[in-house]
Amino acid sequence: MPIVLAEPHELVDDVMGLVSVHGRSVLIAIYDITADDLSFWFVSVPNPALENVPVEAKGQVMSQFIAKGTPEGARTFRVRYWAHSAITFEIPCYVRSDRDYESSYNTRPGALGKPDAERSLDDPDLMN
Repeated sequence: MPIVLAEPHELVDDVMGLVSVHGRSVLIAIYDITADDLSFWFVSVPNPALENVPVEAKGQVMSQFIAKGTPEGARTFRVRYWAHSAITFEIPCYVRSDRDYESSYNTRPGALGKPDAERSLDDPDLMN
């Protein structure tokens, strides 16, 4: 799977333009040096079978785009270059507790209001 490296201040249209060059699903890695935060995002190819949603706001930067999160597991979106929508979701590389959004991949106990949330692989009890 191709990887596109992006910075939080880059325009969504520019980053998705690089995604388009690959012609297949892509992993976007975003590193925010000021927050010391690394995130990974899966982006599918635009697909006519998906609901055609409105185009993302012009001038939106990647930090704004990812701040929306994927609270329902995946998010349908479209950029101005694309005739069809695509999906994106965050691939967790570790569990954070300071996010304003929650993803379906959140493995903290009690995550998403579920008492039986899957336990994190970082849980020290699992190491024994």
